[in-house]
Amino acid sequence: MPNSILVGRRRRGVSALILGAVTLTCAIFANSFPALADYTNGYKAYQAGNYEMAKAQWRLAAQEDDPRAQYALGLMYYRGLAGPLDYRQAANWFTLAARANHPNAIYYLGLMHFNGWGLRYDQFSATDYFKRALHANPGNADAAFLIGEQYFHGRGAKQNYVEAAHYYQIAAEKGMHAAQFMLGAMTERGWGVEPDYADAYYWLRRSALGPITLPPGVELDMDPVTAIANLEPKLRPEEIRRVDKRLQELPMGQVAP
Repeated sequence: MPNSILVGRRRRGVSALILGAVTLTCAIFANSFPALADYTNGYKAYQAGNYEMAKAQWRLAAQEDDPRAQYALGLMYYRGLAGPLDYRQAANWFTLAARANHPNAIYYLGLMHFNGWGLRYDQFSATDYFKRALHANPGNADAAFLIGEQYFHGRGAKQNYVEAAHYYQIAAEKGMHAAQFMLGAMTERGWGVEPDYADAYYWLRRSALGPITLPPGVELDMDPVTAIANLEPKLRPEEIRRVDKRLQELPMGQVAP
């Protein structure tokens, strides 16, 4: 009987050891990927319009240092979803996500400095964040446009038309109509680029292919139709035909109707 008891105890000890090892392994695995599940669940809830659930799930993931969840949570506070709009809370979460180089979080921090929303009104910081956002995501046309704006107006950067035209062109080539208008206007006048009526006409024509939308806080009066009408008489018929051909060669969705 003692031997039987001893053997039984050994078996229970081995089983407990194995169970403990399995439990520890599962815990380690779960702690390695908790944010993934919480972020995904939050996204599903957000898509379903359940903002409270999305916020709760993303908070769990954000607390586990998931930059996607930190950004998403910041955006909810920024837009006033699942509660009152709160720029300070938004800035806090964007800042955490930006530490992991989240491109959109960096961009929104720039916007908040640009407008003085939740962060101090600081145009130099805004420019720095816009440049960081563009570096992290070269496809961010709004960031490129805003950098162009800073250089054009000498706000948050020393006024420099060459730099302004450079960044407007980056945004213009991404299809941003406001940037296309500004690039066309600068090319017509020779501000920061060589004056070229035909090229200016091309960019102005492109700017008229869709609605002109501006980033929050930017107010500009743009009238592509009038600008085109004023410039067209300065062009020769063959120049207009060449511009027409360039426009026809644009990818689908950007071609003049």
